[in-house]
Amino acid sequence: MNKHNLCRLGNSDLTVSRVGFGCWPISGVSSLDVNDPASVATLERALRAGINFFDTAYSYGYEGEADKLLAQVLAKYKGEAVIASKVGTYFDEQRNRVVDGHPDTLLQHAQEILHRLRIPCLDLLYLHQPDPMVPIEQSASAIAEAIQRGWARYAGVSNVNLEQLKAFHNVCPVVAVQPPFNMFQQQSVNPIREFCRAENIGIVCYWVLMKGLLAGAITREHQFDPRDRRLTYSIFQGQARENGHLLLELLGQLATEKNCSTSQLVVAWTLHQPQISVALCGAKRPEQIADSALGMGVELSSDEILRIDRWISDLDFSSVQVT
Repeated sequence: MNKHNLCRLGNSDLTVSRVGFGCWPISGVSSLDVNDPASVATLERALRAGINFFDTAYSYGYEGEADKLLAQVLAKYKGEAVIASKVGTYFDEQRNRVVDGHPDTLLQHAQEILHRLRIPCLDLLYLHQPDPMVPIEQSASAIAEAIQRGWARYAGVSNVNLEQLKAFHNVCPVVAVQPPFNMFQQQSVNPIREFCRAENIGIVCYWVLMKGLLAGAITREHQFDPRDRRLTYSIFQGQARENGHLLLELLGQLATEKNCSTSQLVVAWTLHQPQISVALCGAKRPEQIADSALGMGVELSSDEILRIDRWISDLDFSSVQVT
């Protein structure tokens, strides 16, 4: 593995690839065309492409499907992967998503994750999302207890604002925070960036390719299946979607100049952003994750970054909501 494609994650001894594999697409919850053989092949291809960091969660699947698929690969490639998971959300019997930050629930779900993955300890355990009915300090105490019990080595927190991050960190020091971040949606990272720098907290961002849009996988003419949850995202609606395609045309021109794919260019831009440690990329097929992984090797000059930033600013995605 190229050492330039690795980083130390925050204030930890975890050495992770700068592109991580986000396991949400293989969970089968929102993707319509996943199957187990393809998912396992995609996970294995990620490892061969130089990705050693895998991000899953208790709620990645109605019955832990992503964990169970990942377990098959971990059994074959022992000791080669750094595993992060998240607790604090789950699907009920009616398949409604529930946010639950009660300590007992968090500890129970952490145990279940280990059972599904067939491993004794996670490298990193996040609180998936703050529960508005539970003080975040109580949830943080549960994550700290999981570490004390030997179920995880390090703590993280996801989907928090600066105030919540500080409150959690005061109770349970974190080595990583996981917000959504992409060319369309930068507002979740900007307020926490300086605190993360000062406290040596790694930023592990998701939605880097925005559900395939920034990979160039969705054309203007693409008609979504009515069951496709991407229809609910503001970036896939109206003028925001049109502006997204205009940005993609510009990115495509630059990618051609640099002899790389659009998704590789997007990944590279992401990794050049201040304090961003890891870009999580989801995939359902081996060639998708292999393409994203190559983004770790794309160098961008300061002028190229400024060009991209100017395009983003001119097209104005400030109305795109983080959902």
